[in-house]
Amino acid sequence: MNGFGPLSSLRRTVEDSISDVRQSRFFRDRLLASLLWGALVINALNFFSLVMHVKPIEGEVPVRFSSLTLFDALGPWYYPYMIALFALCVTLANGYFAYHSFGRSRLSSFFLLTGSSVVAIFSFIISSAFGVIR
Repeated sequence: MNGFGPLSSLRRTVEDSISDVRQSRFFRDRLLASLLWGALVINALNFFSLVMHVKPIEGEVPVRFSSLTLFDALGPWYYPYMIALFALCVTLANGYFAYHSFGRSRLSSFFLLTGSSVVAIFSFIISSAFGVIR
């Protein structure tokens, strides 16, 4: 019966993988690294802002705005967090795809990370707008 190998070999494998990722050409490219870290910082600021402004309440809050009908849908108080979580997931997924596509096309990595930054910025604006509604 084959069991799990020793934990030290698993730990060594994980450490080797992490060091390979850190030493890759992707993270030495200053433009791509700054786009990725910029998007992550914006997402962190988004979550920090929401933690400071959005407090749990019993009732429902407006979650959709239209210029024709103004606020036309109600939802849970944590809806702004879902917007921020979506932006974080987009940033992580695009970062993963950009890392793996960097060897084939630096331009595609640039567009993926630029898209992540744009999504993070718009998410910050939208979730902040819904977060200040009381």
